[in-house]
Amino acid sequence: MKDIVFHTRINVNAREFHIHTGSVCEKNIVLSEIFERGKFIGAKEIPFKQRDATKENARLDYLKVLAGDLHKSTIEDLNMLFYIQSKIKPLNIYLPHYKLGSLFYYRNIIPEAISSLKKTIEIKPDYIPAYILLGKSFIKTGDFTRAVEFLLKGYKINSEYPDLANTLGVALTFNKEYQKATSILQQALKRNADFDEAHFNLGVALFRSTIADTDKNERAIVPSRVIRYIKSLKLLERYQGESWQNAFMTTLEMIDTGTMATILKNLTDLQEKLITHIKIDPLMESFYLKFMYGGRELEYKELLAYEDRILKLADTRQNFADYWNEIGTLHIIQCRHLFLKAVSEFENAVDLNNNYAEARKNAELIKNIKQGFLILLRAILK
Repeated sequence: MKDIVFHTRINVNAREFHIHTGSVCEKNIVLSEIFERGKFIGAKEIPFKQRDATKENARLDYLKVLAGDLHKSTIEDLNMLFYIQSKIKPLNIYLPHYKLGSLFYYRNIIPEAISSLKKTIEIKPDYIPAYILLGKSFIKTGDFTRAVEFLLKGYKINSEYPDLANTLGVALTFNKEYQKATSILQQALKRNADFDEAHFNLGVALFRSTIADTDKNERAIVPSRVIRYIKSLKLLERYQGESWQNAFMTTLEMIDTGTMATILKNLTDLQEKLITHIKIDPLMESFYLKFMYGGRELEYKELLAYEDRILKLADTRQNFADYWNEIGTLHIIQCRHLFLKAVSEFENAVDLNNNYAEARKNAELIKNIKQGFLILLRAILK
């Protein structure tokens, strides 16, 4: 089957992005990729089902719609991020900046992620999640000194976050400060003894601290602790995707057959993949920002679509407080939409028949509480 391809160039904030979207028929997916100056930034994909091979024109039309919709969605999402950035820039409220930084990070647009996360810390200096994500951002850029700087600031404010200590330990390892990395990672494990990623990272830091003068072309004996925790991570449900399994298998194979140099490279690659990975649902993160700062009123059908998507996450997210907070936020926004709709409908009833006593009573009652309800909504969302 012939593949469908779309291409669009976007210029925003003196940046030039290229969006390529097309069908990949041999994999039964439609893929949308973002590039900047030839550098791959990120991708989205959706699967499709093969249609009747005897109806080629219908299949092409089907793929054109899928690819066109995904292409349009990718462009809209990218433009929306930069639009929201311009809208919230002067705000002295930490949460919008953090949510936007998280989305920029997720989309691999790291300079803007760093800017938003720095603003978050400027507004709320004790907000530890921002330090963690900022450290991960600098690790992605290869600036390990800056990663250590910000992660250490967060650690001095509150050392009780195992994820912060684990991220700091990896940044110190990448910065070749193995003794400090070992100490920090041990602290992470004191707070969470079942933290498999920290066990693996500690093993790598200890291993690296003992091989400074080793010939990199020699075979290496990797500590059993490192191998054991790679195998343990490989079994975890959150790492069952093909990309993760390939990364674990490649590293284990290299440990068996590679030289010191290739083993160290694979261990570093695996550490970086693990430490820079974040698990967020961009729909949940972007919903609040689009509603508050997206520049247009969300239609009720959009709110229902968000609700449907979020409720489908219940099996995996129902034990997380932020999940229920997001649902509560969504439902109060839905209430606002229906409340304002009711105001308009009661007013229409009075306009049509000013002698309709019940409608006049309802319109007056709802008018009296309208301002208070909207103030409450604004307080909750801020």
